[in-house]
Amino acid sequence: MSRPLSVRKPSPAELRRVHQWLEKPLQPWQRRRAEVLLLRSANLSATAIARLLQVHVNTVYADLRDFARHGFSSLSRPRTVGAPPRLSREQIETVWRLAAQSPTTLGLPFGRWTLAKLRGVLIREKVVKSISREHLRRVLKKGDIHFATSAASSSAPTRTGV
Repeated sequence: MSRPLSVRKPSPAELRRVHQWLEKPLQPWQRRRAEVLLLRSANLSATAIARLLQVHVNTVYADLRDFARHGFSSLSRPRTVGAPPRLSREQIETVWRLAAQSPTTLGLPFGRWTLAKLRGVLIREKVVKSISREHLRRVLKKGDIHFATSAASSSAPTRTGV
């Protein structure tokens, strides 16, 4: 049994805009959202709309909720996927900048960075509130910064491709 649809139907003016919208070349997700609105205005249930468009009923509910919240602009807004980034661009660049320096230039008593030591400095200097070593490793990898693995290599991390 489907849940009741308490989302408002598109107004006649919005339906005209949807019809105009459908005449343009669209991404598949944009076309589906417009079709959901048209079918909803024809009094179809969410399960019937899902069956006709061959999508999951939760997708129909999500499209209708998005329309209720954002109106016609919901047709052009891509849905956000996944969690928001934990670090800002400035924080990431600060991590890269610190990792590229030798710890001794910062007055620290060790000659090379480890993930744990760099993590401690980042938290102590309030660059980040918290960060796991694994997340730090991935951030450094995106910046193409790799710590030297042998004792014979230099103490500073290397940045390839620069």
